[in-house]
Amino acid sequence: MIPLWWCRIALVGLLLIQPIWFGWINPPTVVSPWLVLTLTMLPLLLVLPGTWRLRPRSLVIAGCLLLLYFCLAVMEAWANPAARWPAVAQVMLIAVYFIALPSVRKQPAHSD
Repeated sequence: MIPLWWCRIALVGLLLIQPIWFGWINPPTVVSPWLVLTLTMLPLLLVLPGTWRLRPRSLVIAGCLLLLYFCLAVMEAWANPAARWPAVAQVMLIAVYFIALPSVRKQPAHSD
């Protein structure tokens, strides 16, 4: 099992991939790229403080949120050849997050 701090690395990686993917590699043509970047980065930025502190509740909420990002990335990797590599990178980062997430249960219990 990999350490829990890998969740931090995965989340920061996801924050870095969004502008590269939607701003440079494959910008949207129908709507503004700024709108897409706002909609993809804002939820990640909202869960970043709690995830950075490795709070279990924040880690689980971020994991639920990342399920949506996982679905989007798998769909884009399958259907859009231009977005395949950033989508695969996003899937891999989310997989790292979920592989590290069970480490939340391995923390010692606080004794009162």
